[in-house]
Amino acid sequence: MSANGHGRWDDTLAAYLLGALPDAEVEEFEGHLAGCERCRDEAASLRVAVDVLPGAVPPVSPPKELKSRVMSIVESEAELLQAAGTEADRPARRRRGLRGLFPRPVITAAAAAAALAVGVVAGIAVVGGDDGGGGQRTLAARVTDPLAATTARASLVVDGSRAKLVVRGMPAPESGRVYQVWLKRRDTVPVPAGATFMLRSGDVAIPRAVRDGDQVLVTSEPDGGSQVPTRQPIVVAQPV
Repeated sequence: MSANGHGRWDDTLAAYLLGALPDAEVEEFEGHLAGCERCRDEAASLRVAVDVLPGAVPPVSPPKELKSRVMSIVESEAELLQAAGTEADRPARRRRGLRGLFPRPVITAAAAAAALAVGVVAGIAVVGGDDGGGGQRTLAARVTDPLAATTARASLVVDGSRAKLVVRGMPAPESGRVYQVWLKRRDTVPVPAGATFMLRSGDVAIPRAVRDGDQVLVTSEPDGGSQVPTRQPIVVAQPV
């Protein structure tokens, strides 16, 4: 193992960028990433593939019976595991990254898309999808700042008119500044969404109602927030 602990984190970077890393490990890995130039460079190269994923496959609407089918499978597997004992679901070694599936250094957008598709099914979430009944949707968001994009990722979770922004690996705001969330309604100027934050990873609830066609933006603003954006967006979510 190297001084930077690469043996420990070999399978972590791709899972981190795809949002598949357990929350309990995110903060620790971000600490490693902050001090490891090698991992930051690799994150930047993989980010190119990850950023094209939302447009790689057209949005789909899951059938209404999907939830019942999935839960039926989950319950069946739970019964099997219970019957098999506590050690049944503990593999000898869990590989979370893309390196074990595809030859390195060729990790293409198609390979990343395939890995993400598995994660989406497992998470029972359809990026950009809608069940036709106003149910919860997870929409893609793009980190536009080149430096932040090497480690940061974001998505927007919408449930009816309520929404929350989910961020991972955001750089700390500059001294005296905060991240501010905005709603851009079609051709109008962005308006404050009622939320500011300084966290690097977590969920940010949006107090203001989110409507069809709204776009969620994030900018860096002076502490206390602004009435109009003073800088270009750092995060841009696709329209609801």
